[in-house]
Amino acid sequence: MSTHRSIRRIAATAALSIAIIGVQAGCTNNNNNNANGSSSIKTQNYGNDGYLGRTNSYPRIPGRHMALSYKNDARLIQQSIRDVPGVAGSSVTFNGADAYVTIKLDRGVAQREVATVERQAASVLRFNFPRYTIHVTSAR
Repeated sequence: MSTHRSIRRIAATAALSIAIIGVQAGCTNNNNNNANGSSSIKTQNYGNDGYLGRTNSYPRIPGRHMALSYKNDARLIQQSIRDVPGVAGSSVTFNGADAYVTIKLDRGVAQREVATVERQAASVLRFNFPRYTIHVTSAR
């Protein structure tokens, strides 16, 4: 009778030991650490650009502070203010981070509306081109 009890105790102790070892093995930090605790695997981080790091692979994707060229930016500026009421055309010149935009006004724009047209065009340009300091003037 005592042999059955000792066998049961040994079996219960062995089962408990195996369960404890299993729990400990599952809870350890197993990320291929070597003896000094540093990881041999380097994590990959992407910039918060919405392209998951592909901006270096595709150089035509404009970044936050990157202009493709002044020629391209001048064309985009002219296109963006083309639909502002009272604008017949425009010309753009650059001096570093300053963009000087001269608006050609429609013939039907009254003198009292000139300032409003300039403000609307400047607002559109400042929203769409935050990398430039926008200066807007008008000509007839």
